[in-house]
Amino acid sequence: MPAHTEAGVLLLDMAEQLADQVTERQYSLQPDLIQRFGPAGRERTKQDTVFSLKYLAESLMMDSPSLFVHYITWLKALLEGYKVGVKEIEVNLACLRKEVCLSIGGEHQEHVTRFLDIGLHQLALPADVPPFIAADAPYGAEAAEYLRILLEGRRQEASRLIMELVEAQTPLADIYLHIFQPVQYEIGRLWQTGGINVAQEHYCTAATQLIMSQLYPYLFGSERKDRRLVATCVGDEIHEVGLRMVADLFEAEGWDTYYLGANVPARSIIQTVISQQAHMVAISATMTYHVHLVKKLIEQIRASEGCRGVKIIVGGLPFNIDPQLWIQVGADGHSRNAGEAVRMAAGLLREIPAS
Repeated sequence: MPAHTEAGVLLLDMAEQLADQVTERQYSLQPDLIQRFGPAGRERTKQDTVFSLKYLAESLMMDSPSLFVHYITWLKALLEGYKVGVKEIEVNLACLRKEVCLSIGGEHQEHVTRFLDIGLHQLALPADVPPFIAADAPYGAEAAEYLRILLEGRRQEASRLIMELVEAQTPLADIYLHIFQPVQYEIGRLWQTGGINVAQEHYCTAATQLIMSQLYPYLFGSERKDRRLVATCVGDEIHEVGLRMVADLFEAEGWDTYYLGANVPARSIIQTVISQQAHMVAISATMTYHVHLVKKLIEQIRASEGCRGVKIIVGGLPFNIDPQLWIQVGADGHSRNAGEAVRMAAGLLREIPAS
């Protein structure tokens, strides 16, 4: 196991202990924090430190500094909404660096501190998160209207907007790629920057999932291609909308899809791939600290005799952040969106006859 991977595994094992030590050190350096945020704030600091350690560990295991850099940018924007400034994050990371130096030695320490220094440098850079909906983008006006209706809690009206587009012969792929996808990204951005709360984010996401289900009769109308896809998330992923979009667009292209969602054991995934005689597996991870689970699942699929020849594509935010990450986890390709996934599948399976 490479030293950087060992360092990441070590951090995961020590996450709770290090988070306690970092929180204690930070509050001794910044005693005003207890007055500003109270006991609940202290516990939140520890929780945030655990998350930072998970992201740092995953970045180390994948040898991908860009994953940690993106996390720091995201964290900076998120905590601004809670009145936590750059100084508090900087002190937290500095305390983490100090505790790592006290607790971890040798080459492992060098890898961890190098990544932490990159993160500390990132704090000095702007953390603007631009909107994902643009008026001049394809269906930009419709996406903006759809988002506005959802944020006002008018799910039925949002459904009517989409169904009117369908009845006007708007391609389903356009609705998915130019309305559902940017709106979901924008909802995430609004939550991150404090523009909406968790309840609003959950409502909008659930509404879009419901509206997507109303489109199913249109998805199954295309000619079948005798191609089969198994789509799954890893770990306890709760962001499944992107993967649902992938499965839906494969259906629209004539594939038969078997959507598993999240929290499915690897053994069951492999059994499904075999029983469905799948030609392709799509694996999604939206949380960076789940990437190592993607790698492990791919290794298990590759090791199964019954899965020989199956192509594997991956997607999700971590793979968009680091364009080479799909290679490290052992996939056959990576797509940035559902449309790319369908096109990639066609290319990967061009030489494999349908069965």
